[in-house]
Amino acid sequence: MRFDPPRQGLEAGESIIWTRREGTGGKVIVSGFLFFMISPVVMVWTYNLYGMSMVGAVAFLLFIIFIAIAVGFIRERRTRYYLTTDRIIEARGGILVKEVPLDHFAGVPLSQFLEAKVTHQVNHRPIYTIRVYDPVTDDVFELQGLDGSSWRAFERIGQTSECPYCEYNNIGISSKCKNCGATL
Repeated sequence: MRFDPPRQGLEAGESIIWTRREGTGGKVIVSGFLFFMISPVVMVWTYNLYGMSMVGAVAFLLFIIFIAIAVGFIRERRTRYYLTTDRIIEARGGILVKEVPLDHFAGVPLSQFLEAKVTHQVNHRPIYTIRVYDPVTDDVFELQGLDGSSWRAFERIGQTSECPYCEYNNIGISSKCKNCGATL
């Protein structure tokens, strides 16, 4: 399914609360750094040990490794996360990859289904990986490379706001009541 807000992909009455592009993961950064540092050494070592007969095969293998690292980097840069009034979404290149409806968390404390872990720091600011466990499907939704404001947006899912008109308990990020449609 195509997901490219605001033009297409949003359901009627749904609005975006928060969105972020996936950060470049440590695995891609470290493997890219190691590749560019070690591959020339490997090529020289291969030439000295085996001569030109093996250099072509090793160069081909290094090329395959480079392609794998580049594909991982491109995949991460094309991934975007959305938190809407109705669901959590992962889209890659404008295509919907995964979604979890927020209705799955109705009536249960979100803290038991949400886990945030600081993976590293950039400019003395923590970078989070957030895992959301879907209580209905038992799937794990993992969002990587997010900042502190992202974590705060997800914490709001677990809060509720009562509708002043019909007293329905809505998810904390809702701008309209799911029961009567009143503005909260």
